[in-house]
Amino acid sequence: MAQPVNPRSVVLNLVRVTQRSVPVRHLLTIGGLFGFNANAMRVAIARLVAEGRLESDERGSYRLGPAATTLHEHVEGWRRGEARMRPWRGEWLAVALPIGAARATRRTSLSALTRLGLREGLPGVWVRPDNLREPFESMTERYRALGLEDGAELFRARDFSAHTTERFASDLWSTRALQRGYAAALRNLERSVRQLAGMPRDTALVQSYLLGGEAIRVLATDPLLPEQIMAGQTRAALTEAMLRYDAIGHALWRDFATKPDLALVQGGRRAG
Repeated sequence: MAQPVNPRSVVLNLVRVTQRSVPVRHLLTIGGLFGFNANAMRVAIARLVAEGRLESDERGSYRLGPAATTLHEHVEGWRRGEARMRPWRGEWLAVALPIGAARATRRTSLSALTRLGLREGLPGVWVRPDNLREPFESMTERYRALGLEDGAELFRARDFSAHTTERFASDLWSTRALQRGYAAALRNLERSVRQLAGMPRDTALVQSYLLGGEAIRVLATDPLLPEQIMAGQTRAALTEAMLRYDAIGHALWRDFATKPDLALVQGGRRAG
């Protein structure tokens, strides 16, 4: 399911795409492309700064803040595609959650575990195939940085019963839904590539943002399952298509976000 576009996501994604500080007047104008008024954009910027997800680089300009950097780096891992994986030998990466965590703490942990492809295989124990190339120590650090609570134990596991192993592989991930998501995103990108050159610039900007963002969401939240559980050809094809599409989208947005005349929106109205 596509994620809703809101002023927060527009600000964060545009700062991420440009990879430099973006003047607030440019952010306000860009928000206008999506129907968000200047006040809504300013409120979003202020809240993101308060959360540490944005920081002011110079007067009136913003870049990613420390609280957004770890997640940004994790999301950007989609670019490495299948290279993030190694052959699976049947072992599992497991996380045991402690009893009695505060509700907000546990909610953050569960969000991180889901984002990282783990599912609850046994009560209080979340698992995923141990098929990632990332060293165990750096993986542990990344889990903590993304919100895994103190007291959670990360370890490798094997020797589950045959029944439990079969249940893990067949029931914990909806492979059909994953494949449908890859295929839908791939069709959208291929259709958009054929259309972008003939579109008005503003339409092309919005479409590339929406379709590229959805494809990245699909790839960045993918559990990276091994071939023994789910074939990965369509996922690999989506990654390759998105790399090509991303180059097109980045060129569009970098050009738009850095032009000095962005203080004016279409029709001559000021953005803020």
